[in-house]
Amino acid sequence: MVSISGFTIICHTPGGASFGESITITIENDKAVFLSRSVNEYYWVDGQNRVNAALFKNAITLIIERNDKAERSRSPVNRERFGALIPSKTYLVTPTLIYLNILVFIIMAVCGVSPLEPDTQSLLAWGGNFRPAATDGGSWRLFTYMFLHAGILHLLMNMYALLYIGMFLEPLIGKFRFAAAYLLTGLCAGLMSISIHSYTVGVGASGAIFGMYGIFLAMLTTSHIEKTVRNTMLRSILFFVVFNLISGMQGNIDNAAHIGGLLSGLFIGYLYYPGIKRHTGLKQQIVTTACIAAAVILLIAFTIPRLTNDLAIYDRKMKKFAEIESIALEAGKMNEHAPKEEMLYNLKDRGIYYWNKDIQILNEITPLDLPPLILSRNEELLKYCRLRIEVYGLLYRQINEGTTAYTPKINEDSIKIAQIIDEVKGK
Repeated sequence: MVSISGFTIICHTPGGASFGESITITIENDKAVFLSRSVNEYYWVDGQNRVNAALFKNAITLIIERNDKAERSRSPVNRERFGALIPSKTYLVTPTLIYLNILVFIIMAVCGVSPLEPDTQSLLAWGGNFRPAATDGGSWRLFTYMFLHAGILHLLMNMYALLYIGMFLEPLIGKFRFAAAYLLTGLCAGLMSISIHSYTVGVGASGAIFGMYGIFLAMLTTSHIEKTVRNTMLRSILFFVVFNLISGMQGNIDNAAHIGGLLSGLFIGYLYYPGIKRHTGLKQQIVTTACIAAAVILLIAFTIPRLTNDLAIYDRKMKKFAEIESIALEAGKMNEHAPKEEMLYNLKDRGIYYWNKDIQILNEITPLDLPPLILSRNEELLKYCRLRIEVYGLLYRQINEGTTAYTPKINEDSIKIAQIIDEVKGK
């Protein structure tokens, strides 16, 4: 049993408040005054208190000597300047994550990805978070995107934010909880990102970092942290969160991932709190984390199949478009030795018919949620099909009437068709 009042600590040996030994430690003028006495004189053992006091003093002396030896083994420069980047027994995950992010960045740069402004295709190829890819069997991107960054400035900003929160939070909740929460909130942030953005390639650790800030906010709203410290830290963390969310509204920043990470962090933080308060062991931490992880996996499994992948729909429709286009072009090939009726049939009942089928497919594509470039390409293809129908109609009339009067218009439309083909290929 232990009670603390001001600069005094009072504790009892396992005998309790009625038996055994009462120990009082008082801090006076930077000195600790140790007092040991028997609680119940009837159970007093001659000399035992002095023996216990001596044992206590020896134990404290040994601990101090070990700490001094450990401190002397470290370089003063490293301890003062780089202590936050040096892993220790209670501070392991944060520096490890920082080194891992830096290592991935270096490997990408060595492999030819620009360290200043990597292009979108490179980020996508390395595992960037992209809805069409994630919904097409690439759900693993919800994990890999956390370790990719869009340039060295992006990396440095995120690593500074991770270092700042990690120094406070990791010792507070423990290595296992910190590592698990980082990954789980990162997954939730990635899921929120692709749920909001159809064609944005998301990269960066900021979603998971916001998750850590969410957990810290949850801790700051409980009594787990001393009130005087809690109020100061709460203002600091809230300023960071609000400032970054506002900044994210003005630039090319994935605020959806930030919000997803923050909300999931708050949720996980409150779920962790009872165990943190009771100082539960690793086994109980694993059970709690496994339940949270199962919930996150179920959320991902439920959400991803329900996200629209209009780009995949577009690809399927364009394959059908190409198949029908081939049939329509074959029907328009003129065989001078073919009977007139056969040529007219091919132009009208096959050629024009199939070009109208292609127009129908293109009209089905128009309402889809697609990038502007693809929608512009679709408009050009509609013009292309209509010009094909006009040319086939002019050829039909020319053959049927036995005249060459429509040849100039046919040639003019053919030039326009060639221009559209070149323009579409350029896109």
